[in-house]
Amino acid sequence: MDSLRLNSDPFVIAGLERLADEAYGSSGFALGTDEVVRVLVHYRTYTFGYGHVVTEGKTTYKNNNFDEDFSAQALDDWLDECRTRAYSPGVGTWTTAEVHVFPSQPGQLHIFDEEHLERMTNGRWYPGGEPADAATWAQQLLAYPRTVDYIPPWMWDIFRADGVSPPIYNPEFKSVDWKNRRRPVTDRGTDFSVEPTIIDPSLEPGILSRIGKKLFGSRR
Repeated sequence: MDSLRLNSDPFVIAGLERLADEAYGSSGFALGTDEVVRVLVHYRTYTFGYGHVVTEGKTTYKNNNFDEDFSAQALDDWLDECRTRAYSPGVGTWTTAEVHVFPSQPGQLHIFDEEHLERMTNGRWYPGGEPADAATWAQQLLAYPRTVDYIPPWMWDIFRADGVSPPIYNPEFKSVDWKNRRRPVTDRGTDFSVEPTIIDPSLEPGILSRIGKKLFGSRR
């Protein structure tokens, strides 16, 4: 997941400039601060976010006043499109985006192929911000599928713990295969507008064998 390449994309640059205008324009919500930071963790069906502003080296964490934040169109919708554009069939896309916006210099978008989550002062996870489970990651891979080798070890650990076989990208058919269903995959992820076809597992044992080895290890 290449943050440097993404930050040279004109679409990303324009999005960061739009965020800077919302934060530091004539009626910006962050006037008087030196930096706005937003972190968003993207799952299949929802996004968890948090952030802070920096003023003269002092960090102030984001509150729940939505008048003091970016618009959904400028931040959430833009990041959704960034995430889709970053997808590579079989390789995947990022999970966490960290956005930095400044009053007088270009903003930055950093991306990570993992969850970046914070705990409350009592050590508990924020509501809605606890680590994702196997079902959530399965939906993630259904939308942005990966080959067996590009699913990271920490994600395999989660699937193994719950005994879940994840969706897998099939380069031969340019598809995502899951639960005996095959859906076409484009450069933007799975095409859900097309009805899935049925897979006969007895005719395609190879990929099932590789999934089994990742989940349960080699059997002698």
